[in-house]
Amino acid sequence: MKRSAALLLLCPHLLLAEEAWEEPGLLSGRERRLERRETATDEYPDLSLRLENPLARILVIPTSVEYKNGSGALGRGESFAIRLAPRVPFVINEEWHVLSKSDLAWVSQKDVIGNSSQEGLTDLVQTFFFSPDRSLGWDLYWGVGPTFVIPTATNHLLGTDKLSVGPSFGIFRQSKPWTVGVILNHIWSVAGPSDASSINASRIEPLLGYTTERSTTFSLSAELSFDWTAYQWSGPLEFRVSQLTLIADHPVQWGLGFRYHALSEPNAPKWGAVFQVSFPIESPRWGSQ
Repeated sequence: MKRSAALLLLCPHLLLAEEAWEEPGLLSGRERRLERRETATDEYPDLSLRLENPLARILVIPTSVEYKNGSGALGRGESFAIRLAPRVPFVINEEWHVLSKSDLAWVSQKDVIGNSSQEGLTDLVQTFFFSPDRSLGWDLYWGVGPTFVIPTATNHLLGTDKLSVGPSFGIFRQSKPWTVGVILNHIWSVAGPSDASSINASRIEPLLGYTTERSTTFSLSAELSFDWTAYQWSGPLEFRVSQLTLIADHPVQWGLGFRYHALSEPNAPKWGAVFQVSFPIESPRWGSQ
């Protein structure tokens, strides 16, 4: 927990990462930061919108530090997580591509399950979206494919101990300055120890985003899951502010979000926060466009 807490405390300093690359000059720090953000917008005018769209054909490596508070039966549990969620597109032919979306976290938690502590990797969530290169019209983009939950957790209390699989579908509409859409999936456990609980769950991830002319994005989203065995909803609502900038002449987007668990789910955290840095990579090798 101490190592995770230290990482979370570093988040405000990451917001100042632009300062490390500043050249001495007459401009103030604030003026230089604004200049870099304006340059990022001029050189990559559509990048903020593409980063907001989970189905966009772009290689990006989002890395986030997350904090949750108020978990457990006594409401005093807390957890920290470092999450990697790379999105990698691969060209199939002139009309289709597949987008690989991975999600893996390292978690440290205390008093979430009784008075115990756990630390380690979570299960890996891997999704493949098959998507056409052209929109359906009206700026609509869609993708469909399988989702796999692979039991990679190093502590059984941080994972499911089950291999699960199911279909996923996403559809998004992007018309400057708005992004709106949803990702849906359902998974069933298909293999694993007989004493581990079976998985039968649906997930809904709606998103509404607004991107300004200066590449600042305001977004409302949710990560809602429904457990058909327990017949219980869970998941947070999130408000996030993101900004595109340049660091060492490379585009980088940072974002800061607040999460609130509005559903009356047992042992769930009351609130949380997330700091994310995304590293987009423009390269024909990965099918970026």
